[in-house]
Amino acid sequence: MLRRIAAIIVFVALVATVALLVHWNAQETSFRLTPDIAFTLPLGILMIAAAIAGAVVMFVLALMREGRHALRDWSVNRELRLAERNATQITEARSLILAGEYKRARSLLKKATQKRAMEISDVIDFAETYLLDHSAIQARKVLEEGQKDFGNEPLLLFALARACRATGDTPAALSALERAVSVYPTSMSMLTMLRDLLFETDSWTRAGEIQSRIVELNPDDASEQNWLLGARYEASNSADEAARGTALKELTNDAPEFLPVTIDRARMLTEAGDWRRAYKLLEKALRRRPRGAVLDSIESIVPPEESVRVARLYSKLVASHPDSSALRLRAAHYLMEHGRVEEAAGVLSAMSENGHGPRALALLGEIHDSRDDTALAHSSYQQALSAGQHWAQPYVCEVCAATEDVWQARCHTCGAWGMFESL
Repeated sequence: MLRRIAAIIVFVALVATVALLVHWNAQETSFRLTPDIAFTLPLGILMIAAAIAGAVVMFVLALMREGRHALRDWSVNRELRLAERNATQITEARSLILAGEYKRARSLLKKATQKRAMEISDVIDFAETYLLDHSAIQARKVLEEGQKDFGNEPLLLFALARACRATGDTPAALSALERAVSVYPTSMSMLTMLRDLLFETDSWTRAGEIQSRIVELNPDDASEQNWLLGARYEASNSADEAARGTALKELTNDAPEFLPVTIDRARMLTEAGDWRRAYKLLEKALRRRPRGAVLDSIESIVPPEESVRVARLYSKLVASHPDSSALRLRAAHYLMEHGRVEEAAGVLSAMSENGHGPRALALLGEIHDSRDDTALAHSSYQQALSAGQHWAQPYVCEVCAATEDVWQARCHTCGAWGMFESL
């Protein structure tokens, strides 16, 4: 109520003021619009007309400004609605990819990019539908077309490498990954895939360089360290004899516990006629840890007339590791093969009854047989047969538990080097 009264008072005052201005300025005044057009009106009316004209101009300018703002807001809201619709379509398309409906996914991806330029993620998603649909050639075409627009973008090159690998074009996959890694040198996914391809193609020198980067990025991963040593070891195999010997010696200095290098160096020394140096090298490795492969190498390089040297070595190892049944069995077996029956019996006698598996019982049978104790020999053989048929102790990978009858430098199941053990 008070607002209405105040508004009426203001309106009446405004009308009275205008009326007074017109009354006080009633004299005729000429107003020229152009040189030929002129108006003669009271001065007060001309003043009021000028004020109204100014107000109209300000109103039109304000209207234009508000219209510009409204148009801009409409455009922004339109773009937001379009982006939201595109995001929804992309999300649905990716859900369809996971569900295995690749044709519908491609259809949605096409709709999402009809009213906007394609992005890298769109190209990769589109190619992924072909790759998962077992159309790697078509996926590769899509990615190569996308590369014309986006160049050497790491994600695009990574997807292209996967497509090339799926088509069996390993050189093209390597080329794409090399370019991707040059742009993004700290990507573990790209480095790992490049490393794997280099391993598959036996490109060990380059593989070692890439693996060293992986180790730098992940220095606490023992398996990556092992793969770096393995790559360096395999690279040394392609060098000439002198360079290979130098490379193996460097590897021994860097990782003395890396068994394949020790075995190879011992073999090279033996082939060169210096089995004693090879024996010392292997004996040094045994001080760090008894290893079945090292004992195999020692038994193979030491001449039969020097078997007493190996017998003494086994005696030291058994004394240092009295709880190792597998080591006792190896020692007893070696002693039996070289006619040291009583020594073998002494080694086996220290084993508990629970440790008498098929191999131990078979060895006991041989001992009794050599003593002409036919009854005990027959009993031991019978027990060995009933205990199991696995006479030979297999080599077991300490990483993945794969088994081999003879020692291998590398496990073909998990790819680790020097991890087979029989003790």
